[in-house]
Amino acid sequence: MNIVAQTAVALGRAVIIGGFAVTISESLSLWMAGQRGRARTLAWTLLVAPLFTPSLLISYTFSKVALALIVSPWSHEALYIGTLALKLAPVAVIVRVLLPAPLSQEASHLYRMCAGRSWRERVSFRLRAAGAGPWIALGLVFVLAFADFELASLWSIRTWTVAIFDAQIGGLALGETLRLAAWPLFVELAVLGLVARNLRGCQAALTDAPQNRARAPWLYLGMSATLVCLLPLGVVCGQAIKGFAVIGKSFVLGSEIGASVLFALGAAVAAALLARLGRKSSAITVALTAPGLLGALVVSLLVLTLFQAPMARAIYDTPLPLLLALTITLLPLAILLRALWSRRMSALHVADQVGSQRLIWELKTRPHAAALGLLFCWAYFDFTASSILAPVGLTPVFVRLHNLAHYGQTAVLSAMMLAAFVVPVLAVLMAGAAARICIGKRD
Repeated sequence: MNIVAQTAVALGRAVIIGGFAVTISESLSLWMAGQRGRARTLAWTLLVAPLFTPSLLISYTFSKVALALIVSPWSHEALYIGTLALKLAPVAVIVRVLLPAPLSQEASHLYRMCAGRSWRERVSFRLRAAGAGPWIALGLVFVLAFADFELASLWSIRTWTVAIFDAQIGGLALGETLRLAAWPLFVELAVLGLVARNLRGCQAALTDAPQNRARAPWLYLGMSATLVCLLPLGVVCGQAIKGFAVIGKSFVLGSEIGASVLFALGAAVAAALLARLGRKSSAITVALTAPGLLGALVVSLLVLTLFQAPMARAIYDTPLPLLLALTITLLPLAILLRALWSRRMSALHVADQVGSQRLIWELKTRPHAAALGLLFCWAYFDFTASSILAPVGLTPVFVRLHNLAHYGQTAVLSAMMLAAFVVPVLAVLMAGAAARICIGKRD
């Protein structure tokens, strides 16, 4: 299968995944907006758990199942498409929450009560009443699914990202690799252009919907979080029990974990600072977001091209290329998180007037710290950019773990993976606890 055919297949998968995500996001976003208190916290936690679960953890856990299904191509594809759809669906829900339909549910109900409307008029009305949210959600999920590499790699999925990565790592000249990526890049740019067009005139706004106690969304959120997050984590934990005794005697990932922490922290801070520029205009938001949505593989190849130019070749084997690539790929998430916290600005103004450190912590410091922690974890779990751009002597931990995962599941490897996964989580929790203690002392 050549690169054009693999691109076409990836396009078809992305359409299916995007359609699924947009379909469930319509009702789920309204339901999410209606949750309150602890139910709201639990619902959002379950929603985003699949999105922030490292792809390597998922692919490693189900690798035996995926490889067994290779003899049945349709089942193999179904496993990949279903898993990726559950992982990326939260993106569509978040976009629909941020960009609710411009027409109220009551107005839509009144329109449906009117008789004598043709099916074409009803379809046209529904499309216009939904606003830009569904189209933006579809475009973003499409691009993310189309550019997936990490989940496809260990499952031997035939897609353009795996073919291009293998060609680049295998020694193909960079110019030839970029030529192979021309058609996929054209598809991504075309879709992102449509997304940017729909973003024009949109303004993020988190609205309060009536409280909804329906059970079906809870079932979906629980199922999605279990299959994509809790089950892989449980399997790895079970396998790791026997392996801890071995790695406890000689832990060999210290330098790799240290490199991952440094790169992730630098990229997270840079992305968080740059995301502030998005407040100035939608054009700046699009300019900051679009490159990262091309996917880590394309971004890494473009950064590699930049730093292999004669003027920048002297700093090629330094941390700068990887830091730049990670920052670019983090920017879409950083801007999305900033939009989610923007609803607190009016309450924060009141907290500033009162001068309460506790209120400032609740409304400003903690949300910003949580966003920075998520960015840190997202960058820490990166494999694609790290494998292409990491300088000699600073190999991030997931590059090594991904290479070892090709040899199959073992207790020792599961223990190493679990140890690597726990580090960023503990780092974020400890930093948050320390910040909270400092705020408490000052209040």
